Amino acid sequence: MLDQIKYTSPGLDNLPHWFLQLATPSLSLPLSYLFNLSLHQSIVPTQWKCSIITPVPRVNPPHTCSDYRPISITPILARLNATSVVKDYLYPTLTHPDYSYLFHDQFAFRPTSSTTAAPIYLLHTLTDLLQTHDYVHVIALDFSKAFEV
Repeated sequence: MLDQIKYTSPGLDNLPHWFLQLATPSLSLPLSYLFNLSLHQSIVPTQWKCSIITPVPRVNPPHTCSDYRPISITPILARLNATSVVKDYLYPTLTHPDYSYLFHDQFAFRPTSSTTAAPIYLLHTLTDLLQTHDYVHVIALDFSKAFEV
């Protein structure tokens, strides 16, 4: 994973992607030990939890604070660790035949899913239900602004 890092911003640790790529032969064993230790103890190093919050304009030119959205830049090692957990544990669970019925209507963290897939699935389900029912109740909640500051 280290040798395949593309250009990306370093986090608070200031470890640039090119350094991690060059040091892959020396860092791969200690980092794999650290990742495994973090996973087995269910502890994420404090340094990996700290991030740089950068405001990015939603509109051009921005005039008010609400015209910005926050981007959180975490350390590259934290992102690599999260990626490995998702790839090695979450994806196999989502695609396992014994559990797939539990996740058939979930679209987050799926390798072949998108934000477009959810409304398409909803439209398909509603159309099917209206074939056999006179009406269908839909409760829709919009959390898009729930976590904004």
